[in-house]
Amino acid sequence: MVAAITPYRLDIVSAENPYPYYRELRDDDPAHFSAEEQLWVLTRFKDVSNAFRDWKTWSSTRRGNLVNDMPERIGRTLGTTDPPDHRFARGLVEKAFTRGTVERLAPRISSHAGVLARAALDRGEVDMVGAVSAPLNAAILGTMFGVPDADFLALRRWLDDFFLREEPAPGCESRQAVAMRELTKYLDRLASERVARPSDDLMSAMLQAEQDGRRLSREQVVVTTMTFLTAGFESTNNLFTNLAYALATHPAVYRRLRTRPELVPSFVEEGMRWDAAAQGFVRSPTRDVALHGKLIPEGAQVLLHIGSANRDERAFERPDEFDIERPSNRHLGLGKGIHFCVGAPLAREMANALFRALVGASRAWDVDLDRARRVTTPNFRGFSELPLRI
Repeated sequence: MVAAITPYRLDIVSAENPYPYYRELRDDDPAHFSAEEQLWVLTRFKDVSNAFRDWKTWSSTRRGNLVNDMPERIGRTLGTTDPPDHRFARGLVEKAFTRGTVERLAPRISSHAGVLARAALDRGEVDMVGAVSAPLNAAILGTMFGVPDADFLALRRWLDDFFLREEPAPGCESRQAVAMRELTKYLDRLASERVARPSDDLMSAMLQAEQDGRRLSREQVVVTTMTFLTAGFESTNNLFTNLAYALATHPAVYRRLRTRPELVPSFVEEGMRWDAAAQGFVRSPTRDVALHGKLIPEGAQVLLHIGSANRDERAFERPDEFDIERPSNRHLGLGKGIHFCVGAPLAREMANALFRALVGASRAWDVDLDRARRVTTPNFRGFSELPLRI
């Protein structure tokens, strides 16, 4: 008789090593219901991949795409809409967010990465987030949307709080609600400025973009910009810190990258698989779904668990090993289907440039886990502070 599985808890994502628990779920309860969190969790690669691709069955609009999503977001962002609304909004965003945009940014990204790497080497030890990740995001992500560097760094506390799902103290507003309100106020002011004086940035481009005679409303542009800034910062920051951690725990990989920097892109892809920054996103079935002997009811909140799916031995050989020369790495770290990350080319460019610069400049590679702090959001895994010595 199989022992009962411990109910899934939202804070498992911030555990030092949640992956053995994920394996238990995959093996013994792959369509798991946590009564404690009122959440279904799908953990096998095939189930997660299929659900991402089948938007007609697994809706993003009904419950949003974040755990316990805020009603104010649902149906108003790329991640919380289904076609045809999603198709229209994504079409306009993609006109502004092209591969050419990333190619034009590549020299700027490489230059900033080099400056930050040299500064880190000069100081010997830095906080990976405060001294490397946040300034790079401010210089690149902030610039793309017309947010001045100083403003981006000032907004960081709200970017961090946006994904929290903490119960507020009695009589108080939740930190995530405050973050959404303050970000909306700031970006609405910025949108007003861009309407009056368009600039060479993506907010201006989205305000002006047109498809079949339709445009995004100013409110849609504000919410879409907020999504890019919050998800972009959270995703890339967690990607960078998880990669730094992976390199510290795999010294042979570090030595290999020192001699073969051309392997950095493969290292980044394996990092996305091995310790996914986005651990999962929510979908809600448009009908009752029978899966693994369970009946997931229409309208339920279902977490498609990327972190677990990327370690599924049914899809990857030796999934717990960090192999930068993995022959087939079809991971789900950037999603799949119609909601595949629109910022994927930028995230890859930034990560590749940053780790080429950091590893190339480094004399050693070590992180201090005793002083590190993990993010505590239920959808993302990474570090809010990570002391790094290079």
